[in-house]
Amino acid sequence: MKAVFKVQPQHRAIVFMRVAGYAPYANRDGDESFVRRAAEGGEFPRFHAYIQDGARTTISIHIDHKGHTYEGSHAHSGEYLGQPLADELARISATLELPMAILVDKKGKPLER
Repeated sequence: MKAVFKVQPQHRAIVFMRVAGYAPYANRDGDESFVRRAAEGGEFPRFHAYIQDGARTTISIHIDHKGHTYEGSHAHSGEYLGQPLADELARISATLELPMAILVDKKGKPLER
C-alpha cells in the first residue's frame, strides 16, 4: 500500500521514521528501508516501509510475515493491501502530525483527498 504526505516532512526520512517507531533496515542488495515489529516476539511479522523523496514524499508499506524461504530468493510471505496497513499509515500520520492520502494505483491516484 502506498501513501503520499499532503505536507512535506521537515526532516529526513531517517528522522521522521524513527519518531514513528521504525528502525533503518538495509537488505542484502543494499536497498534502504525501515521496519517495525507488528507483534511482540521475534523478527516477524513486521511492517516494512520504503520512502521515496521528491516533490511529494511517498511511503510504500507492506507486512512481512516471514523471511525469505531460501537463499537467492526475493519472494516472501507478505501482505500489501488491507485494513492493518491502512491503520498503520493512519498511526504514522497521527504520530508525525502530517496528513497523508492513501494511493491505490501505480500512477498515484489518491483514494482519499
